[in-house]
Amino acid sequence: MTNDNSFGGFNLFSCGGDVVINGAAFRADDIIYQGSDSRIFSAHSLQGGGDSAFVIKCYSCQRDGAVWKTAMREIEAGMLLRNCGYFVRLLGYSVITDAAGVDYRIFLLFDRLRCLDEFSVNDPRGVLALCRDICRALDGLRGKGLVHGDVKPSNIFYDGQKWLLGDLGSVCVSGETPVYGSEGYCPPESFRGEPCDIRSDIYSLGVVMYKLLSGGRLPFCALPCGEMTGEDVYRAIDRRLGGEEIPPLTGIDGDVNHLMLTMCRFDRRKRYSKPSDVSKAAERLLNVLSSQRHTLSTDKY
Repeated sequence: MTNDNSFGGFNLFSCGGDVVINGAAFRADDIIYQGSDSRIFSAHSLQGGGDSAFVIKCYSCQRDGAVWKTAMREIEAGMLLRNCGYFVRLLGYSVITDAAGVDYRIFLLFDRLRCLDEFSVNDPRGVLALCRDICRALDGLRGKGLVHGDVKPSNIFYDGQKWLLGDLGSVCVSGETPVYGSEGYCPPESFRGEPCDIRSDIYSLGVVMYKLLSGGRLPFCALPCGEMTGEDVYRAIDRRLGGEEIPPLTGIDGDVNHLMLTMCRFDRRKRYSKPSDVSKAAERLLNVLSSQRHTLSTDKY
């Protein structure tokens, strides 16, 4: 970790590591993530109760360029979806510029939450609960005519009670092609540069489930992600783009496999068309598995 606040030759914050967002002052602490055009910092409030944990995402850009548009897209989507309880809520934002009015810093404020990569979720019941919650977020997107475009473990967070979907910088209108995406989770139509819809996000969520239930393997991969070579990755992508259906996982309930693999069908017309249908199916399976678990625990008495 580092607390270096300089970025592109400018200080990221308006005064000694501090930034004002919606009239409240925050101090950046450590860098959590550093990209070519954005950084994510842990932060705390300088108001009363200043020990609360926050995250500040900062974009460095010039007005109306690609990075500016990404930041504006994330802000607009965050405001549009702020009443849906299954998204990481945008708490506020601030836009500042240098003295010349050329370089901009755009700050987005969120609660600090742990992402899926920090948890060990590998049992069917836990994975189904995650699927149910994230599908509720996807249903919120569908209701606004939007596609997330980058559903993956690092964009899924836990608030202590439920799973939330975050990072709306890749959101696009349904029928467009997302600007970004992570190749391990992209649906075939996204790889081909075709228009995407909510079924594309359903596919990506199915791949997340597959990885959780397979010991860290992506579809068509013999090794967990951290052990794969670039050649392994591209071989798996070639199989996916060739139209091969993802094989079921051994040792996993047949109905759970069916749900997950239907979400991941190569032909999107054969996937679930609505996140709400996936969420309801996951809830039904959760009830069945919970009932079976209860029966097994009482049979021995």
